[in-house]
Amino acid sequence: MSATKSAFAPRLVAVTDTPKIAHPKVKKIQSDRVSRKESLAFWYRVTLATVRSDAPDLSSRQLAMLMTIYLEDGLHTVRSLAKHLDVTKAAISRATDSLCKLGYIERKPDHRDKRSVVLARTPAGIHFLSEFADIIQTERR
Repeated sequence: MSATKSAFAPRLVAVTDTPKIAHPKVKKIQSDRVSRKESLAFWYRVTLATVRSDAPDLSSRQLAMLMTIYLEDGLHTVRSLAKHLDVTKAAISRATDSLCKLGYIERKPDHRDKRSVVLARTPAGIHFLSEFADIIQTERR
């Protein structure tokens, strides 16, 4: 095989040509369909607005974890979040440490299992997600 052509060379395709991959745990919203380019442009605007804000930068994992704690009913433990987000408990523990330092969540004793802790909402986390939702609504227009 020549030096310019490799069996492992990635095939470049336009964003609109990529296959649809749906995460099995994510519910699709059946509303107005937008193109992939429009979707990426929207997410770019949201990301840019959050970067320009005074709020701390959160990783996608931290943001998904934070939103799960606030949007999903029930008690949340490291184990339950790891299972729900399909990541390791170590990854959730690292994200928990960061989110606790920011004051967005707090650890509380789990009265059902003394070996476990429950990850709970805080006013600072509510405020962060409220402002994040405002950014999304602004950029959606």
